[in-house]
Amino acid sequence: MELLFLLAFTLHNLEEGIWLPRWSKHAGKYYSPVSNREFHFALIVITSVGYFITFLFLLFGQTSEAFKYIFLGFVVMMSINSIFPHLLATIVLKRYAPGTLTGLLLNLPIGIAIFINSLETGMQLHLIIISGVIITVLSIAALRPLFKLGNKLIDEY
Repeated sequence: MELLFLLAFTLHNLEEGIWLPRWSKHAGKYYSPVSNREFHFALIVITSVGYFITFLFLLFGQTSEAFKYIFLGFVVMMSINSIFPHLLATIVLKRYAPGTLTGLLLNLPIGIAIFINSLETGMQLHLIIISGVIITVLSIAALRPLFKLGNKLIDEY
């Protein structure tokens, strides 16, 4: 199931990578416009981190509670991301927000299945929520600096 989630995460990020920078120019006050270079750089870094977290979980998750909760925090963050901002932006702007379909049809149901399975195998709900909040806050906090770094490091294309 974890590899299926990683595939869903990848497809979601590909959808965003293709359409989100152009969409952001029409999102008004809800989303600051972002260039291809800024967004693609941040997307590559965030996708790499997601792969790394999943890799660590697959290698050490059977022996380390910390890696289990970090991975579950990542799953929670991506599941929440399906609703906020994607679904909410689509509804408020009355215009499809890139990532909504892959988020709602892939990330959210697979994430819920992983979440339920983790509870059934004895993981602590409050620790899953805490890890989800931490991973979400860290991801959101990383976006602006990643956009700025991408803007400086990559030539416009």
